[in-house]
Amino acid sequence: MVNQDKRPSQEEGSCPTLETAQDTDQAVDESSDVDGDFAQLQKTISQKRRAAKDDPEARLKQALPFPFLPNIRPLTASDWESCVALEKAAFPDPAHRASPEKFKYRLTTCPELSLGVFCTVIPAQAKGWSIETLAHAKPVETDRADGAVSVLLAHIVSTRCRGQVISDSDMDYPKDWRARGGRSADVGHQDSGRTVGIHSLAVLPKVHGCGIGRMILKSYIQQMQSSGMADRVALICQDYLVSYYDRFGFRTLGPSKATFGGGGWTDMVNIRRDADVE
Repeated sequence: MVNQDKRPSQEEGSCPTLETAQDTDQAVDESSDVDGDFAQLQKTISQKRRAAKDDPEARLKQALPFPFLPNIRPLTASDWESCVALEKAAFPDPAHRASPEKFKYRLTTCPELSLGVFCTVIPAQAKGWSIETLAHAKPVETDRADGAVSVLLAHIVSTRCRGQVISDSDMDYPKDWRARGGRSADVGHQDSGRTVGIHSLAVLPKVHGCGIGRMILKSYIQQMQSSGMADRVALICQDYLVSYYDRFGFRTLGPSKATFGGGGWTDMVNIRRDADVE
């Protein structure tokens, strides 16, 4: 390291005489090279620190102080409380959240169209740690000695739709759904629909940037495409998320007519089997 404050100034004779040059055998002042090397080293270290900080695995280790062994499974009606807590944490605007009754309807009527990412938490290994869905976590196994529970970190909740994009009627649900015994109504899930409409993709803020959103969306799309359950997957999103969904094969179709939550959405569709979108 060169201490720049100690280098001679012009007034102190920084221009050597011929004799001085001969005595030093035409020595070259490499201080500028050293300074440059040091600056590059500092830049490299800084870049590595930023990269480590932004690394999804490193973020995950900070967020979860225990081994993360994800369990990706379809949601069930018993998961509704965790889903409500997840959306409350993930969606700051209450108008963008589904009601508890709507979650009960969707997870009872078509649970096979929803998906959740869970992690196993052993209370003894997570002392002092908390997350919004922990209070609603269910035991991994009955009477398990370590009291392990399955905690929801992210979810996708969907229904079938008749149209090729999501409408307000798709976002709604029949208020008499319990009495209908699973029969379709004019609103909500449509058994004969060939479009799967994603109503909620939510990730707990504590694990944002850890790759969990990418994990669940990629798994979901692969499942829909390989199962033949639908011709397309549709969703509505805000403008700032369009580029995110582009990366997963969704096409932008322009402004949505849906007014749910105040409107202002963009229609996006991931198409299978070359289905045409009008």
